[in-house]
Amino acid sequence: MKKLAFTFISLFFLLTACQANDPSASTLEDVLSSFEEQQLSLIKSKVNKDDNIFGMKLNGVRPSAYELDGKMLLVYIYDSNKEREEGLEDWREKTASMDTVSYKVYEVKNVLLFYVYEEEKLNSEIDSKIQNVVNGLSES
Repeated sequence: MKKLAFTFISLFFLLTACQANDPSASTLEDVLSSFEEQQLSLIKSKVNKDDNIFGMKLNGVRPSAYELDGKMLLVYIYDSNKEREEGLEDWREKTASMDTVSYKVYEVKNVLLFYVYEEEKLNSEIDSKIQNVVNGLSES
């Protein structure tokens, strides 16, 4: 009888351990679809992680890089909101003593977005549409 109980308990822990951390977590596909819904065209890009502080691993996650309106957009997908928060804290620690170009951070659920617009003023239309992406992801 003890072996049967042990087997069921072990099976229960094994099955719960294999589940996603957050069932409402967004995927990269969710993010890309939300950008399409806002009629924002993303072009897959690459970031040279050796020459650019944007694109570095944050809390163990390397971003997917895109070009949006000629500017860099980095998408970090974490397993949970907590890991996303730790990723942003990791960014703050790694860049605390650095001068960076202009950028804006967007956070929603398990997703961390960096829009790097460099020296120019942030385009308010792009900012509004990205905010709509974030709002849409928060509702899904």
